[in-house]
Amino acid sequence: MQYIRYDEFKNTDLGKEFLKENPSTGTLKIEAFMAYQSVPVEGVQIIISKDIEDYRVIFFQGTTDSSGMISDIILPAPEQSSSESLENPKYTIYNMTAIKEDYHTINNYNIGMFGGVPVIQYVKMQVEENNREVADGN
Repeated sequence: MQYIRYDEFKNTDLGKEFLKENPSTGTLKIEAFMAYQSVPVEGVQIIISKDIEDYRVIFFQGTTDSSGMISDIILPAPEQSSSESLENPKYTIYNMTAIKEDYHTINNYNIGMFGGVPVIQYVKMQVEENNREVADGN
């Protein structure tokens, strides 16, 4: 598997074909938290990727803010036609990885992106067992 950033990938023949299939965009918002969404987790590294043939394309890489959020991640998505059934809309699946020291790494959240639709992805972070005393304050 060869890693490639989206900016480079979209200029390849395979990237151009991907954009033909996904001419629209969807907006993604990430919210990382602990304790039933009551404690935001700052500094979570978020990676949005997709495996396309021999490439792992990195579409986004960023870090959550003090509110545990990253907003306005724009990702390619299929265009929705007005004649399509709302029961079976077209979408593109992306993978999300969440990484933060002393927390369990979360791999492969599957996120479906729809053209013209904002999506919110909640990320429940868990402290690794050997670091629980520090996180709980005990």
